[in-house]
Amino acid sequence: MSRYSATSPIFANEEALREEHHPDTLPERQDEMDALNDSLSPAARGAGANNVFIHGKAGQGKTAAVKAELSELQYHAEQESEHLDLTTCYISCESHDLSTSYKAASRIYQQLTGADRPTGYSTDVVMDMMFEAMDDIGGTIILVLDEIDALGDDDRLLYSLSRARAQGHVGEHVYPSVIGISNDLQWRDSLSPKVKSSLYDDSILFSPYNAGELQQILRRRAAKAFRDTTHTTVSAISQGANPHEVAENNGAEDADFQSDVLDDGVIELIAAMSAQDKGDARQAIKYLRKAGEVADREDSETVSQLHAREAETVIERETVVEAMRQMTTQAQLSLAAVTVLEVSGDTPARSKVLYQIYQNIADRTDADKLVQRRMKDHLLELDMQGIVEAEKQAAGSIGGPAYHFSLQVSTEATIDVLEDLDRFEDLDFRSISAQR
Repeated sequence: MSRYSATSPIFANEEALREEHHPDTLPERQDEMDALNDSLSPAARGAGANNVFIHGKAGQGKTAAVKAELSELQYHAEQESEHLDLTTCYISCESHDLSTSYKAASRIYQQLTGADRPTGYSTDVVMDMMFEAMDDIGGTIILVLDEIDALGDDDRLLYSLSRARAQGHVGEHVYPSVIGISNDLQWRDSLSPKVKSSLYDDSILFSPYNAGELQQILRRRAAKAFRDTTHTTVSAISQGANPHEVAENNGAEDADFQSDVLDDGVIELIAAMSAQDKGDARQAIKYLRKAGEVADREDSETVSQLHAREAETVIERETVVEAMRQMTTQAQLSLAAVTVLEVSGDTPARSKVLYQIYQNIADRTDADKLVQRRMKDHLLELDMQGIVEAEKQAAGSIGGPAYHFSLQVSTEATIDVLEDLDRFEDLDFRSISAQR
């Protein structure tokens, strides 16, 4: 018998803890979904849906909420309405590398028609083809552009879509609208005023989850994923209570959550860790899945708080390792400098102080040295990857605000990864200073 034939004492359906799993309900996002419902309701009344900009950090349920609400609108169109002719089109701009209006328009054309993506044409021609496809389809057409900020400052397509009827790009029988989803809270500010004023009728912010809300989410997922685990509907929500108020009460309104696999406090610990970090449900669910995998690997019959702590360390290490594979030597040197000061407890630190450490490490590893400004650029890139945190702080009576840098991931995990690199294998991160 193969060792793969053994069943897990921990998992019943591990898929429920993976990113591609779409939850049936999002009670913690009821307010946001109500706002989205208001934006889409004009379509059900025979007019076009409003253009909507949905923003918030990663892992806040933005995409899941949009898909759930559009699914309900599609049901209404097919089963209840006699006049709503609805077509929805979902496109992930980042995963498809839709960094220009040309690429985005060609992808929309492909989605609407099922034909191959047009190539070799000008942007004007491709957009004309896209609008012709909309004319052929007719009715209400809702385009969901996830990670819309991947378009950068190329807002030509967005402007054309927002004024498609007014400028005669489509006929009066077509009602196109756009739902833009972004993790970048400032991206909309980079758009030209004419696009901002015409493209987004409504704006919906998805704020980070608190610990109570994350507990609710984890319990529902756990009931699907783990053996001998059950979770009943939150009775207060079913009776009309505000889900945010229920969550603030740390899940006390749960009618019942029972698990013979998850030890007491595991859900609460993982929720607290994630809430203190990013308020990211995706991160919390990943921690829970990894904790189960750690317990499974150890042939444990239950998942303990120790397994949850180990899962956090493993995931942070995986984050650093994955980023390391993409890092240049200079990015590694910059990260090493932050790590040295993190070990000594001297973070957050300004780039001037970090630059002295950076120079010391570069000398010891026989690496080229950048000027201070370029080193800071690498630190800001690491901030975008979630490895280093760059926070602007007032500089006192002299000078303006300046960036202060610190690690966002486990110090020990970062040291382990750096020491695995040939360049740093002989470095002692606890003894390095600014002295060269």
